[in-house]
Amino acid sequence: MTGDAGFAARTGHEPPESAPEARVPQVAQAWESLLQIRRLVQADHPDLPAPWERAQPVRAIALALEAAGVPICAVEGDLVVASGAVVEPAEPGGARVTWRYQRGHRAVDAGEADLGAAVAALGSAGWDALLYRAGRGRYLLVEPGRAR
Repeated sequence: MTGDAGFAARTGHEPPESAPEARVPQVAQAWESLLQIRRLVQADHPDLPAPWERAQPVRAIALALEAAGVPICAVEGDLVVASGAVVEPAEPGGARVTWRYQRGHRAVDAGEADLGAAVAALGSAGWDALLYRAGRGRYLLVEPGRAR
């Protein structure tokens, strides 16, 4: 979300962006800045989340998803107005990613394909994401990747 407070990663709990085309370069700049931080503070593993990301996984994961072009959910009150990923805290030190749909747009596969795209994006960004199935629901548990 943008505004007086500056740039913030969208987590899927915000209303639709008023000027989505203006947000694209902001997201790209924020992501490039994050990659530069990685290169400066951990030159041996710039492909893995930096300490700042590990301390704020919801914001870091949301930025990684948005920078990769994964749609982020938008809401107005309790109503989903744009289908997409929702990022929430998960213990310990990670995040849970779900996919929320606009009314009438629920995926036949319970969101596995959409979450699969998020897994690929997060893997490229240095995060480990595992898909879980709980009844009819699907979600990802995401944690920082490890040096191999």
